[in-house]
Amino acid sequence: LLESRHISILASGEKRTAIHRVVWIGTAAVVRRHADLRVPWNSGKSNLIVKSLRTWRDNTWWPHPDKVSETAVVETLPFALGQADDYTDMRETMLLHDGIEVPCIMETFYEIVEQSSAGGESDGLWIFPQHDPAVLVELSVSVPAKAAFSFHNDNGTPDPNIRETDDQTITYKWKMENLDRLGTPHIDDPAGYAPYVIWSTWPDWESLGLSITDSFDRAAVLSDALADTVAGLVEHQPTAAARARKIAAYVDESTRSIHYDPRFWLFSPRPASRTWETAYGHSLDRAVLAAAMFREAGLSAEPAFRSNGVGDIVPDVPGLSRFGHLEVLISGDQIQAFYDPESGTLTDGLRPMYGRAVWKPVTDDFPTLLPNFNRLETASRFELILTLEPGKDGGWKGTGYLNTNGLFCLYDQMVGLDNKTLGLIKRVAGSALPGAEVTGYNLEVFDFDQVTVGFELNLSAPEPDDQGRTRIDIGDPSGGILAQLPANVHLYQEHRSSPVFLAGKMTQQVTLRIKTGIQETVYLPEAGEISNQIGHCSFAVTSENGWTTISRELRIGAHTVAADQWGEFRALLLEDKDPAGRTLLLK
Repeated sequence: LLESRHISILASGEKRTAIHRVVWIGTAAVVRRHADLRVPWNSGKSNLIVKSLRTWRDNTWWPHPDKVSETAVVETLPFALGQADDYTDMRETMLLHDGIEVPCIMETFYEIVEQSSAGGESDGLWIFPQHDPAVLVELSVSVPAKAAFSFHNDNGTPDPNIRETDDQTITYKWKMENLDRLGTPHIDDPAGYAPYVIWSTWPDWESLGLSITDSFDRAAVLSDALADTVAGLVEHQPTAAARARKIAAYVDESTRSIHYDPRFWLFSPRPASRTWETAYGHSLDRAVLAAAMFREAGLSAEPAFRSNGVGDIVPDVPGLSRFGHLEVLISGDQIQAFYDPESGTLTDGLRPMYGRAVWKPVTDDFPTLLPNFNRLETASRFELILTLEPGKDGGWKGTGYLNTNGLFCLYDQMVGLDNKTLGLIKRVAGSALPGAEVTGYNLEVFDFDQVTVGFELNLSAPEPDDQGRTRIDIGDPSGGILAQLPANVHLYQEHRSSPVFLAGKMTQQVTLRIKTGIQETVYLPEAGEISNQIGHCSFAVTSENGWTTISRELRIGAHTVAADQWGEFRALLLEDKDPAGRTLLLK
């Protein structure tokens, strides 16, 4: 019935966030979502005040019309922080409604009072559609009249009502009525399509960047013991890239990753040496530790943020509400890499930033879409050609050609002094042609944005079936289009009400050329194609001079798949996965 949030920024820097929710419960399926709430807050710099927690049924309020039951508010320590003593100021308070029966009406009203650690500046994002349909959704933000304030509302959000009061406070209020639920499955950045407001009291990106980098650099200082550790780690590493990979692996092995939202500590990371001594850290603290060690090893390590979703964002409102956790960009002699402190992965090249808005507080005036827009208009390409002819013992021998660029570029997964390249080619060949074994390879093009490689392979003779037929299947190539789709894309879902945002246009072509020799071809895929607004999928089959060629191409020509285009997008993917177009039977 009501979802309301009121944010007050006071001249003292105090921030008050009041959440008021009224829900009509008509089915037991949603009781847990609305009756047992988990509210995170940092007790070190804020307070939680529960004002109302009651249920209306049988023409009365339960358990009391004006008081909050003592047993309904249960303060807990987040499970993820149970073995992380430096973070135990963090709380998750359970708000439990009593007297629940179906149907009933529940009211929840609480306020979080926070002392800002960034000089009073703040920013936020409000998505109007909720998990369930709502009669009234509203957001209001009150700021001192002299404060810097910027906002942007989009995707159908009406302009705010603006009111100035006698105490020199300006209140901006947005509201929407009779909203349907947020589209499902939920995506990482619903502001890409749903009505939203993003607001900020930061004067500009520069001031926000200075607050971040000042606290980051103060913390990214090594103790003598940790500096000695870095010297020992990199002493025998011959290249800058090898030093970076060694340090990233050490941080991941020696410092347990605490999977908890680091925004509660954004402007107060722990010193790098403290994170090392305690052997744990959330993503921000691990980023500080890793950056300090990278710098000690002679590398440039710069904090950076990637947008939660793909595509551009509005640069006029400085703030981090549409960005993920802080990460680290590393550069040095023959290396440009991206370090994700939460997962502990170090990725060479541009692929992690592809299609994302990226902001580097040290150098960037505002977030930039990478790569540039013109580049996104050119489809990334994944091309794999496999050639087989009869070998020894009834098996097959042959060659392969793999060309990848843009989103598909395999540079980051192949670069290094170990034997990652051979392992990756084996995965690609083995996924596209189950049972294939790669015996050698040769690189033709190898850079940040394109990899072209040729290789040799063998395929043992498959076991014939009860009719004496040999079956050869063509699978999904590792690293192809399916690997680039968002995690919320599920082909088993016939319908969805949220769009699919892609990092760029994509083309995938898998070709098998096979010389059948004395074997008779019992079954070949039929040629065919489908085309729609989203793209194109085709199968081509030719036979000439004893060679049979099966070519499968899938093209996705859109950056955005609207909810009502899901059926067309799904049809392309299912057609590409159809076993009837991937199977060859010989006898």
